[in-house]
Amino acid sequence: MPIDFSSVDFIYNRNSPFQYEALHGVTLHLEEGKFIAIVGRTGSGKSTLIQHINALLVPTKGEVRIDDFVNSSDKHKRSKKIKDLRRRVGLVFQFPEYQLFEETVERDVAFGPKNFGLSKEDALAKAHEALGKVGLDSSFYERSPFELSGGEKRKVAIAGILAIAPSILIVDEPTAGLDPAASKDMMALFAKIHAEGTTILLVTHDMDLVASYCDEVVVMENGTVAKQCAPFALFGHDLSEYSLQNPRVYDFAERLKEKGLSIDPTGLRTVEDLAKKIAEAKG
Repeated sequence: MPIDFSSVDFIYNRNSPFQYEALHGVTLHLEEGKFIAIVGRTGSGKSTLIQHINALLVPTKGEVRIDDFVNSSDKHKRSKKIKDLRRRVGLVFQFPEYQLFEETVERDVAFGPKNFGLSKEDALAKAHEALGKVGLDSSFYERSPFELSGGEKRKVAIAGILAIAPSILIVDEPTAGLDPAASKDMMALFAKIHAEGTTILLVTHDMDLVASYCDEVVVMENGTVAKQCAPFALFGHDLSEYSLQNPRVYDFAERLKEKGLSIDPTGLRTVEDLAKKIAEAKG
């Protein structure tokens, strides 16, 4: 399902002393099947942008089209079947506590499938399958989600979305609070889901993740789209104006070039890629 924003504005607390325009004139096309990063400084509009995709927010002006669904400021154009949209577009918030509410982990994860019409038995089967994907075994099923560690809560929240098998998966800072090994496992899971045909939108500040996994990047700044390009069209420039940094492998390659090593950083994604480039440069 392609995603199209057409001249979208969004204002929080409209017509009040606290009015704030979070999006202004956003026009954006996101193709189906891609792994797309949404980046930018805190307050740039990233979270507001993604909440329009599954109609948690309605544009103050303009419209968002997700396949045949329309999220519009014009109530006459706005599609009515929001439940169907949210079955196809899964959103995992940055703070998992926003999504957890049931007494046990398995009931929490099974809620989505059950809400979309599956029997209790089938919903639990989907929940167990999704929990297995994020690395939580049966010992977690009867535990309270609120007694888990921060990383475990995040995994439960992600499992709750995976259980409904969305066509578009949006994840907001999914590796925050995870150690390096857990972060690598989490991103490997998203890469696998993407390879199976799911469109992934990754909201992140971590440009190493953008380099390693994404094939497109959208840079938000002051509520507008500042850039939309392939990651390597962005790397190598001064990104401080967006409060971003180049990936570490890219910066390291640039330092090697400054020291006289003939190395081309284009296409670098991982440390392994960098090692191959160094070996090639040294013959």
